[in-house]
Amino acid sequence: MVYKPNKLKRTGRIRVTNIPWSSFNRLRRQPSRRHWRNESSFVELPGSGGNLSSSKMLHLARLIVSTNAQVIFIYETRNSKVTSTALINHFNVHKARVVPTEGQSGNLWLLIKQDVDVDVLSVSQHFFITLCEYKQCMKKFGLVCVYGDPHHQKMASIWAQIKSFVLTYSNLPILCMGDLNNIMNVNEKMGPRPANVRRISEFCCLIKDCGLFDHSYNGPSYTWTNKRFSTNPTYERLDRCLGNADWCASFPNTIVYHASSHDEE
Repeated sequence: MVYKPNKLKRTGRIRVTNIPWSSFNRLRRQPSRRHWRNESSFVELPGSGGNLSSSKMLHLARLIVSTNAQVIFIYETRNSKVTSTALINHFNVHKARVVPTEGQSGNLWLLIKQDVDVDVLSVSQHFFITLCEYKQCMKKFGLVCVYGDPHHQKMASIWAQIKSFVLTYSNLPILCMGDLNNIMNVNEKMGPRPANVRRISEFCCLIKDCGLFDHSYNGPSYTWTNKRFSTNPTYERLDRCLGNADWCASFPNTIVYHASSHDEE
């Protein structure tokens, strides 16, 4: 996802873009880069192998420059050998945080550039919970970067911590973005097996308890596929961007894009 505040003023425009690396080669193109040059951005995307010399990481480095990204969230890199120092040097960022791999769970990276002060309040295998301040206008907001439990065993505990943060800082605009590994509607899944209605209901209740709203989006309906194209593939919208009432009021022009990394080339 790319979250782009234009000076983070009350009438500022926010762009958020889902970028699954390889799921959708044929999706419609992103807005031209010339529309991004005067905006700051937040980028979130899957790593799928954390080798910094890989073509995907080189593409990410170009994406950070072209979108003027200030905070970059990368999940499921499956590489515990990459250090914060290596990330800072490779991506030319000011700070970096790494959550190491635990079992089969891929680690998380949070890259931070100089235009945004980011205070990381809490980290786990599934999230970064942060307080941010955009230096140009001294605007404070909460940013939660989430990689949901793909096995759904820790869903309640993850969202309990997010809820605690949202309630504690209820006076601030808060944005929650990432691969939540859940859908909110049966129409957000297409495949041979039906959606789990009970799980959808539980997830929607957790979101509602946090006082968050699902942002609408432009682009393809699905952000993930199991890639079983030779048989009967499954598609789901697992990535999304949520905001509280203060976020919606402060940034009513928030725009969410679902885009393929190939469209950025």
